[in-house]
Amino acid sequence: MLYGYGAVCVSMIIFNFVYNMILKGSGHRLKKRSKKFKKCISEQMERIQDGKEAETKHFSYLRKKLSKVQNLMAFDKALESVLSKDESAIVEYEYMTLMQPVMLYLAGVYKKRENLQSAYFAYFVGKHNFEKYMNMEDIQSVMLEYMDKDSLYCRINTLQALYTFGNEESVVDAISILDRSDAFMHEKILTDGLLSYTGDHDKLIHKLWSKIESFSERVQLSILNYIRFKSGDYCEEMFSIMQDESNDKEIRFSAIRYFGKYIYEPAKEPLIAFVSDKNPINWEYAAISATSLAKYEGDDVIDVLMDAMHSSNWYVRYNASISLENHNLNYKDLIEVVGGKDRYAREMIMYRLDSRRMEQEEREVMT
Repeated sequence: MLYGYGAVCVSMIIFNFVYNMILKGSGHRLKKRSKKFKKCISEQMERIQDGKEAETKHFSYLRKKLSKVQNLMAFDKALESVLSKDESAIVEYEYMTLMQPVMLYLAGVYKKRENLQSAYFAYFVGKHNFEKYMNMEDIQSVMLEYMDKDSLYCRINTLQALYTFGNEESVVDAISILDRSDAFMHEKILTDGLLSYTGDHDKLIHKLWSKIESFSERVQLSILNYIRFKSGDYCEEMFSIMQDESNDKEIRFSAIRYFGKYIYEPAKEPLIAFVSDKNPINWEYAAISATSLAKYEGDDVIDVLMDAMHSSNWYVRYNASISLENHNLNYKDLIEVVGGKDRYAREMIMYRLDSRRMEQEEREVMT
C-alpha cells in the first residue's frame, strides 16, 4: 500500500517537475506574455470600474490566444497577479463572469489535446475557483470526459477541479468513470481529494453511499475513510460492515476505525471480542480494535486492554498501552503490569513511561 501511494506521489512530483522546467525553459517569453495579458485584463477591469462594458473583442482575443498552452500558462500568472490585488469585488466578479464562454470553449479545446496539456487546463480551472463567478454545469460536463484520458496527472487534476466546483453529482460521476476504467489511484489520494471538496459534505456522502455497492473495494475503502473524517451519522451502516465477515479485511478495518472516532455502544462488545482473539492471524483486528477502545468506558474495556498488554504482537501491545493511557490509568495501575512476570508487557509499559518522560522534558524545554 505504501509503495502504491509512493508511486502516485512520485508521479505528481514528475508532473510538477516537468511543469516547472517548462516555465524555466521559456521564462523570458512567459514573463513577456504574462505582462501583456495583465495589461489587457487591467484595461477591461478599468472599463468596468468606470461603468462601461468590457469589450467583446477582448474575449474573442482570449479564445484565440488561450488555445495555446504557452499562452494559457502566461494568462494563469497574469490572472493570479491581478486577482491578488485589492480590486473591487464587483469589478472582479463581473469580469470573471464574462469569462464563462471562453472557459467553456477552452474546455472543449483542451479535451482534444495531449494529456499534459489537458492536465494543465484542469489544474488551471481548479486553481482559480471559477465556480465563484460562473455557472460551471456545462464546463463540468466537458471536463468529466477528461477522466477517460490515460493520464494519472489529468485524472487527479480534473478531480481536484471538480472538488472545487462543489457539485456532488459531478464528483460521483467522475469517481464512477475512474473506477470503471480500472485506472490505478491510491486510496489515500482519493480520500484526501474528497476531504478537499468545497460543497456540502453531507450531500456528497449521501450520494456516494447510495452507490457504494457499485464501486470496487478500493474505492469503497476511500469512501469509508472519507466518511470517518466527516460524518458520525453512519454508525449503523458501519456496524453492519464491521460484522460482515464476507467483506474484505481492509473494509472491515475502516469500519473498526470509525468506532474509534464515534462512540457507538453496540460496537463495544465486538471490539472487545476482536481484542480478546488470541489467534495470531487476526492480530490486525486486535491491534486496530485496541485503538478504537480508547474512548469506551467500563471495567470490561480496561480488563481486555490490560490482557492485551501480554500479547506477543508488538502492535497489539502498543495500541493497548496508548488506549490505557487515554483511560487515565495512574502509575500504580501501570506498575502492576510491569511488576508481573510477562516480559512483553513489562517492556511495553517501560517504553511508554520513557516516552511520556521524554515528551514532558520536550514540553519543559519549549516553555
